[in-house]
Amino acid sequence: MATNVLKFASALRNKTSLVKVPKRFQSTAAAYKQALINVPPTSLTQLDNGLRVASEDSGAATATVGLWIDAGSRYENDDNNGVAHFLEHMAFKGTSKRSQTDLELEVENMGAHLNAYTSREQTVFYAKCLSKDVPKAIEILSDIIQNSKLGEAEIERERGVILREMQEVETNLQEVVFDHLHSTAYQGTSLGRTILGPTKNIKYVT
Repeated sequence: MATNVLKFASALRNKTSLVKVPKRFQSTAAAYKQALINVPPTSLTQLDNGLRVASEDSGAATATVGLWIDAGSRYENDDNNGVAHFLEHMAFKGTSKRSQTDLELEVENMGAHLNAYTSREQTVFYAKCLSKDVPKAIEILSDIIQNSKLGEAEIERERGVILREMQEVETNLQEVVFDHLHSTAYQGTSLGRTILGPTKNIKYVT
């Protein structure tokens, strides 16, 4: 027994003999450390209108520019739950300056990519493009956010799309489980609401 205690004490003084990290993990840790060194610093500025801008300069020929808006299911109530997601669906249907076709052609001719998504806390609109086209991408995103057309025909078409999306989600076990987990963990609060909202709300959004 005393011999075992002495061996343990000796190993404790020489910590490397207690736990040996496999070489493959050592190399992964080194690669991760190097990757962190290569990450460009994030610069945070605030415009006069209060808009906060976070930017990183990687020196790459491509860029991603986006707008993160505090609009999601946590900011909704029982009557309008699902509206943020519905509006996200309407975003690329044309503006007062550009028809949907014009918008799609302009983005395609830039070799860019537009997309959007809604979470419980944010709605995000973003563009991936060449670095030289960032000013144009910002102008397009600004037009979409401020001047989107909400035509009756487009609303009805997207209503059908969203209702079908909801049916698909209801057959996805993972989605259903996570919605129930959120509902249970945040019961009684706005974070417990689903992103898509209840079917009855979507049917009557105008």
